[in-house]
Amino acid sequence: MSLTEVSYYLRKALPLLLIFGIFFLIIFYSFKLFLLYSELNKPKPAIAPKNFGRINAPEILDSTSSANFSFILDNIEGKPVTTTDSAKVYFVPKSSTRFGYREKIYLMAKTFGFDTEKNTHRLVDNFAFFEDDIKKLKIDITNFNFTFESIPNKNYILNYQTHIPSEKEIENKAIDFLRKINKYPDELAKGISKIIYIKYDPNFESYVNVENKKDANLIEVDFYRQYPDGVPVFSPKFFNSQNYVVLMFLNENNDYQVIKSQIAFFEKSDSQYDIYPIKSAELAWEELIKGKGKVVAATLGKKDIVIKKIEIGYYDFDSYQSFLQPVYLFLGEDNFAAYVPAITSQWLIEN
Repeated sequence: MSLTEVSYYLRKALPLLLIFGIFFLIIFYSFKLFLLYSELNKPKPAIAPKNFGRINAPEILDSTSSANFSFILDNIEGKPVTTTDSAKVYFVPKSSTRFGYREKIYLMAKTFGFDTEKNTHRLVDNFAFFEDDIKKLKIDITNFNFTFESIPNKNYILNYQTHIPSEKEIENKAIDFLRKINKYPDELAKGISKIIYIKYDPNFESYVNVENKKDANLIEVDFYRQYPDGVPVFSPKFFNSQNYVVLMFLNENNDYQVIKSQIAFFEKSDSQYDIYPIKSAELAWEELIKGKGKVVAATLGKKDIVIKKIEIGYYDFDSYQSFLQPVYLFLGEDNFAAYVPAITSQWLIEN
C-alpha cells in the first residue's frame, strides 16, 4: 500500500476515531463521577470512642439552670451552626501527695509574705492553710494549686495615686511572680493572657471591673490554657480565668504587691485521648431552651436573653475532673454566658 493510500484511509477514519475517543472519555468520566457520588453519599461510619467509653458529663459547679431564662437566637447565620461532628477528649491524671511537699509549701508561703516561723501550716485533708491578720493561703499538697488573698493597704489606696505601668510590664510582673513560686505550667505559658483593670473600694471591701485604666487601682492578669488542637478553652466563669494574679503597683519603679492570686490548673495527658461524637448545634440549642444548660454569667434580674454567638470549646475546670472535654458556649447580651455538654448523650453519664 502506498503512502498516498495510507494517508487517504487515515483521513477517512479520523472522524470515527475522534467520535470513539470522545465517547470513551464520556463513559470513563461518567463512571468516575458515579463512583465519587456513591462515595459522598455513603453513610458515614458511626463515631464511637474506643478507650474511655461512657464518661461523666462536665461538672460546672458554680452555675444556675438555663430553665430560669428565655432565649432568642440572633447570630450572623440566623440558626445554630454545627462546625464539627467529633472531638478529642483528653484524660486528666489525678495527682497524689508528693514526697517533700512540706518544704515546697513553706517556700511558697514565704514568697507570699508569711512569717513561717510564727505562722505554721494547718492541714485539712489534702489542703495546707497559712493565715495571719491580713493574708490567707490555701495549697493543694498533691499538685500545689493554690488560692491566695490579702487585704489591700487601705491608706495607700485612699491617699495615693496608683501607678499603672504598660500592659507588657504588668504581664511580665505576674509571670515573674508565678515563676518565683514555681507554679507557671507550660500550657499556661504557651496559652494566652488577658488584663483586666479593677477598682477596689476599701470602704466596702469590694472589687469592680473598670473600662478605663485611669480609674483602676488594681490589675488582674488572667492566664488561659494553650488551645488543644486550635480549639478554644473556656473557663468556669468565662469572662475571667481561674488562673490569675491581681497586682497593686506601689511606685514608678514598678514595685508591686500581690493582692489575690489563684492557680487551679490540671495537666492533661496529650497521649491519652479518645474521639467522641459531638451533638449538633441545633440539639444543643434545644437543650439550652429546655433548661439543660449551665449559666455561668448573667446580669441580675435579666431573664430574656438574646444569644449572639454559639461556639464549641474545651471546658477547663477549676476543681479536679477526669476528662478535658468539649462544651457548647452560648454568649448573649448583657454579659450572658452558658454551657451545654457537647458530647452526644449516649456517651455521657449525667451528674
